Amino acid sequence: SAEALPLCAGTACACAASLAWARSLGSKGARRDGEEHGSSRWATPKDIAPFGDPKDPDNNIILTDNARIRLVSRRFDLSTDTNDNVLVVGGPGTGKTRYYVKPNLLQANASFFVTDPKGTLIREMGGALAELGYEIRAFDTIDFSRSMRFNPIAYIRDEAGVIRFARGIVANTEGEANHKGDPYWEKAERLVYTALTAYLVMHCEPADRNLDGLLTLLSLADARDDPGYMSPLDMVFRELETGERYVRRKGASAEGEGSLRGFSEEDGAWEWVKVREPAPPDDFALASYREFRVAAGDTMKSMLSSCNVRLKPLSIRAVRDLTSKDELDLAHMGDEGAKVALFASMSDTDSTFDFLFALLMDTAVSALCAEALESHGGSLPTTVHFVFDEFANIGRIPDFERTIAVTRSRNIAVSMIAQSLSQLKETYGDNNAETIVNACDTLLYLGGKANETNEEISKMAGKQTVASETQSDSRGAGWTRTVNRGISERDLIQPAEVARMPREDALVLVNGCMPHMDRKYRLERHPRSRLLEEAARRGPFDFAEYRRRKDGLS
Repeated sequence: SAEALPLCAGTACACAASLAWARSLGSKGARRDGEEHGSSRWATPKDIAPFGDPKDPDNNIILTDNARIRLVSRRFDLSTDTNDNVLVVGGPGTGKTRYYVKPNLLQANASFFVTDPKGTLIREMGGALAELGYEIRAFDTIDFSRSMRFNPIAYIRDEAGVIRFARGIVANTEGEANHKGDPYWEKAERLVYTALTAYLVMHCEPADRNLDGLLTLLSLADARDDPGYMSPLDMVFRELETGERYVRRKGASAEGEGSLRGFSEEDGAWEWVKVREPAPPDDFALASYREFRVAAGDTMKSMLSSCNVRLKPLSIRAVRDLTSKDELDLAHMGDEGAKVALFASMSDTDSTFDFLFALLMDTAVSALCAEALESHGGSLPTTVHFVFDEFANIGRIPDFERTIAVTRSRNIAVSMIAQSLSQLKETYGDNNAETIVNACDTLLYLGGKANETNEEISKMAGKQTVASETQSDSRGAGWTRTVNRGISERDLIQPAEVARMPREDALVLVNGCMPHMDRKYRLERHPRSRLLEEAARRGPFDFAEYRRRKDGLS
């Protein structure tokens, strides 16, 4: 009817307007031409340049020919500021030392703590760093005569430090084989180490607070089925609890009491004598001792036996001397004006002393974090750069997945170097390894054949959208060809392509930037590389001779 025409026309106009509005929304908000299946692409040198410091080349961590990240930010820039945690991954022979470690040591922009698995890096870099004004320090279990002493117990400040130390011992040593991996026994052994270490730290003279003192206390422990038996260690803790010491009675004969002996306490040759005030009931060492002492005789014997097995390497006289006192002064590597290069050298074929390196790394990180908080308002005046070569093979640092999350705020940079991501998982477990990887804003991949690692790198690089074209031919009455064009998803770099990367190339993944493929940094390009050449002409750096000269002995 005539009356319905205006209504229909109005409805049609409204529908058309709605359709146009919806299409407008789709074109403005939902369309991402060329990115329908992924937006990854290769970053150019121009894309990655803002992450470095162009005004001060020394204020950079070198990644590749064109890629840098700033070590210290002059002003906060959320878009390009990264934390200073770098994960370097590369199989054997991919140049982890030559293309990453050496160039960054030549930057001379921090105090350095460097693990040196073969003991060769200090010989090659020590001379150049000494020329640059660095104080060289060394901890060496390949040749003890070339090592400074390290005493981890000297750095323990509180109960939390005692617990951390005990956990580090158990995590990086092996007890009796039949207890391996059993959480009950590991917890019990931690209690033993906690009680003994707490006693050393809180109740012994400073000269006795070392691993030799820990061994001595452990040697006093004994367990028997007789509930009335008291071992020498029991007497030590009874003295702590009561303030009484078991001593020879004055006037008693050393050979005994003669042929006749009474049964009262007054007739014995020994007696309990008050020598001190009793410890408070909540004394940490005493409470820890009580916890493990409730075990039955056979269980106690097994606990003590496993504890002794774990510390067996410390029974070597040279090792006891090596850990008798501390000369490394780890807590002050980040002081104002400090310029220290500490090389920790260990055998890459013998894991006997790996637990010492785990303790060394853990002690250094925790001591510097504590120093930053207690003496410098939270941040060290001088950056300390930890370069952990063979990170997954030199022991496990307790709670490292938590520690690495706060190191940047303390002005601490951490570079972890591993052969593969699976190696990291084997040492720290899947979840903790993932946390550590996620705490690194930068990943530098130098190549390798580990399938799992190559798959992970491919995933991290992301997906891209690519154009695709398919053709089909048909023959019937006539010949026809059909061409279909479209878009599809593809890995920016597939796992097989990761494995086939040219050996001179590296892949850089920086948080906030597209993946960057670039040439590895050539050491000879560094402005200070001549120092290495000059040092090489003088011969390998001899730390023992350097120390004698420094101490005025030669």
